[in-house]
Parts: sequence; structure tokens; C-alpha cells
Amino acid sequence: MLSKIAKWLFQLPGRLFGGIFRSRLTIFIFFMLIAAGVFSAKRYLRAHQSDDEFVTTATTDYNRAIQREMPMREAREQCGGPLHDNAGHPWPLSAGYLHQPEGKAAAPQQQLTLDNQNNNFAVLVKLETPGAPQRLAEVFIPAAGSFNIKTNPAGEYVMKIKNIKTGCNFRSKPFTLSRHQDWRLSLKLQTDGSVQYQPISDREF
Repeated sequence: MLSKIAKWLFQLPGRLFGGIFRSRLTIFIFFMLIAAGVFSAKRYLRAHQSDDEFVTTATTDYNRAIQREMPMREAREQCGGPLHDNAGHPWPLSAGYLHQPEGKAAAPQQQLTLDNQNNNFAVLVKLETPGAPQRLAEVFIPAAGSFNIKTNPAGEYVMKIKNIKTGCNFRSKPFTLSRHQDWRLSLKLQTDGSVQYQPISDREF
């Protein structure tokens, strides 16, 4: 009995598909359908792989765009660490000049307040002229402090800021003073303010 059942099961595929594969044309069509299915599956997998690569690339570019809008992050690679003293001398206890030009200016002078009240770190500030750099003032301002200097209201300036806490350096784009600023210049490092900053190296500072 078992031998008859086994024989019947062995002959079952031939009975089911024997009629289909009697002609060579039917066999050819069968294998062509299999090949078409394999080819379609490969195209489907490749298309999804390309989509994944595109999404990954777009995400990377987006992250770079965010980092470029944050000068503090860009500057970290060039930061020299905390500055515990000023070239061997202790930092002043209050805001004041470290370098002040000698002589009287020919043009009328206007008092300008350098405002560090929005920062929780002390800064070293250099005020220079663009083009052929000429240092007009070098000032130390403690955290949350401010200091007044005399400037030419019609002049064009470049300001450099060093974060004493991290050693990061920043330089502003050339700017002019205007009365709507109330003669007060914020030292908060930001990209959307009236004065914009970019990170620089110690050598450029």
C-alpha cells in the first residue's frame, strides 16, 4: 500500500505538468517568464537602493548647512583652549584698554559702548580698520561687562573677538556705525545681527 502511494506521488508532477511541457515552445515561454521575473526584481531592488543613497546625501548636506550657520561650532577646531593669562600677565579685574592709540585724532570722536553683557565669558576685543589693518584699540571686557571707547562715527571698522574661556577667535565683516545703533555695539556672536562674525585662527587674530 505504501509503495503504491509513493509511486503515485512520484508520478504526480509528471501528470500535472506533462501536458504543459510537451512542446519546446511551451518550455521556452516558461523560462522566458522566469527570466523576466528575475530581471524585474533586480530593477526594483536597484531603484530602492538609489533612493536610499539620495536620502543619505541630502541629509549630510543639510547638516553641513546647519553647521555653517553656527560660527561657534565651526570655530571649535581652531580654539586654543582657555587663556589663563595675558602673555604672562594676569587679566585685569575690570574692563579696560590693553592697547590704546597715542595722539589725538583729527576727526571728531564719538563714544561707542562695547557691550558684552549677553556673554557669560570674558573677551579680548580688537578694533581695526579694513584694508591695511590699523589697530585702533585693544580692550579686555569681563563676562557681562561693557566698556566705552572713542571712535570716528564716519569710519569703517573690523572687530576681532577672542573668547578667553575657550580661545576661539572671531572677526567681523567690515561695518560702519550708525545712530540707530544708539552707539552701542553688542559683542554677542551671532549670524543674524547688524554685525556678523566668522571664525578665524590665532594667527589671523
